[in-house]
Amino acid sequence: MIRVTGLMTDRSVMANHDRATENLYEAERQVSSGKRDDTPGDAPEAMSEALRINRSLAVTGQIIRNARQGATRIALMESILTQIDNVMIRAKTLAIASANGTADAESRRITSEEAALLLKETVALANTRGGEQYLFGGTNVTIPPFLLGDPKIDPYAVSYQGNHRVSTIQQGFTPKFREAGLIETTVNGDDILGDSMKTPEANLAFPALRRFVIGLKTNDDGAINRAIGEFETAVRSISERSAILGAYERSLRSTISKLERYRTDLKVLRSGTEDVDIPKAASKMALAQNLLEVSSKASRNLLQNLQNVLFH
Repeated sequence: MIRVTGLMTDRSVMANHDRATENLYEAERQVSSGKRDDTPGDAPEAMSEALRINRSLAVTGQIIRNARQGATRIALMESILTQIDNVMIRAKTLAIASANGTADAESRRITSEEAALLLKETVALANTRGGEQYLFGGTNVTIPPFLLGDPKIDPYAVSYQGNHRVSTIQQGFTPKFREAGLIETTVNGDDILGDSMKTPEANLAFPALRRFVIGLKTNDDGAINRAIGEFETAVRSISERSAILGAYERSLRSTISKLERYRTDLKVLRSGTEDVDIPKAASKMALAQNLLEVSSKASRNLLQNLQNVLFH
C-alpha cells in the first residue's frame, strides 16, 4: 500500500512539473508575441473572428486609399475648372469692351491677339495632368484630351481626343453602399468645354472662344455682341460642373473620415480578440516561474530519494 501511494505521489510530482513547464512556456510566448493564441487550433472561434476583422480592415483600407486618390484627382479638376472659369470671365470682359461703339477694327484686331492667347491658355489648362494621367479625357488618360488645330487649316479650332467612358470609386463595402455610393472620378471634357469641330455653334468655351477671336479679326459686330451671352452660358456650364466636383470631393472626404473611425474601432476589436493583456501575462509568467521552481525542487528531492532507495 505504501509503495502504491509512493508511486502515485511520484507521478503527481512529475505531472505537476510538466504542467508548470508548459504554463511557463505559454506565458513566455504570450508576453513575447503579444498574442493570446499561436495557431488557429489554439482558439478556433477567436481566430475566426480575428480573420474576419482582418479582412474588413484590408477591404476598408483599400477603399480609403482609392477614396483619397479620387478626392485628390477631383480637387485638382475643380481647381482647373475654376481657373478656366476666370479665363472665360476675362474673355467676356474683352467682349463687352469690344462691343462698345468706340471700338474700331484696329482695336478689335489687337484684342483678338489677347483672345487668342486666352484660347491657348484654356487648352493648356484643359490638358492638365494629375500625376501621369490627363484629367479631362474620360478614361483616355494617356493622351492630351484637347488638340488645338493647325492655324492655317483650322484656325482657333479645338478638337476633343478623349472618350466618354466613366470611372467610379465606391464609398463603402456593403451592397447598399455599392449601389448608391459610386462617385465618378473622370470627366468628359467636351461636355464642359466643347469641341469646335464637332459642335462649332455650341455655347461652350472652345467654340465660343473661336467664334469670338474670328469675329474680332473680321470686325464682325454681330459675332462680338453675341459673344457676351455665349461666354455667360459657358461660364455657367463650367461653374456648375465645378460645384458638382466640389460636392464629390466633400463627400469623399467625409467617407474617408468615417471609414478611418471605423478602422480604428475594428483595430480595437481585433486587439480585444487577439492581443494579450501584457501586465497580466507578465504576472502569469512570474507565477509560472515560481511554480516551476517549486516543482523542480520537488522533482530533485524525488530523484534523490529514489537514488537513496536504489543504491543504499
